[in-house]
Amino acid sequence: MTNRAVTRNARGWRFIFSTPLWATLVLLLGSDGLAADQKQPDPEAYHRAVDYCRGDVPRPTAISTDRMIVCFSEQTGVDVDVSVVSQIAQNGLFVVRGNGGKAETAMRVSDLLRDRNATVVVFDVCVHHCSSYYVVASAQTYVVKNTIVLWQHSLEDCQVTFRAPRDSSVPKLWRAECPKGNEWRLAFASDYPGFGRFYQDRVVDQDHFQPLPDSEYVRKRLKRLYDQTGRFPGIGWMLSPTSLKRLFKAEIIYEAYPQSQEEATALANHFGARDVIYDP
Repeated sequence: MTNRAVTRNARGWRFIFSTPLWATLVLLLGSDGLAADQKQPDPEAYHRAVDYCRGDVPRPTAISTDRMIVCFSEQTGVDVDVSVVSQIAQNGLFVVRGNGGKAETAMRVSDLLRDRNATVVVFDVCVHHCSSYYVVASAQTYVVKNTIVLWQHSLEDCQVTFRAPRDSSVPKLWRAECPKGNEWRLAFASDYPGFGRFYQDRVVDQDHFQPLPDSEYVRKRLKRLYDQTGRFPGIGWMLSPTSLKRLFKAEIIYEAYPQSQEEATALANHFGARDVIYDP
């Protein structure tokens, strides 16, 4: 039998397929925890966990007595307590809302959640480092109903550069420099090494992925708003389940993704945002 070339496995490695069937299954299923350890969704358990985290628990970080639930609700600038998260049980639930705390901590905690095969449960609102890191931290994420997950740059006063990605003709934000006194500092760069280290095992196509995640529809809307004003728009964007599946290995499940721009805008208004770009 001739060897069959396999172009890429779940980690992006190239190899020649010349092993027995059982060994091949081990390679394909066991080489990537995000693909191998997905669990059957349990919405009732997720809602019970959210109710627990809404209750009378310490803020911003809390853990249940059985260590199956860790809550992180960050809206005051206080970071997650890593010592608490590190106690989460195998296959536990990490219930999160808010801004996500500091980027470095979010990346560290995300790796811990992946190691414990935790399910991330998102409620109310998830923006900034919450969406950039925690939403894709582990093998499975569940977004409960009436929750808005947003990606957003805060670069309205900055000088920005757009560039078309290698796999698309639609330009996206590439770099941004922002004023600091009499100088300009680099505030965002799609090729920042820290992004690559975090996302390399979490994205479907690491050769073409460039933060922040978006879709061609979202990029067109952002560029159009920029062209109209000359300033990068201070507006967040959603990503549909289809877009998320195209971008990330994690199974990201919406209990009820908004069905229209109007529904998305109403949800954004409810949580204090003026508007949002809805990804259909």
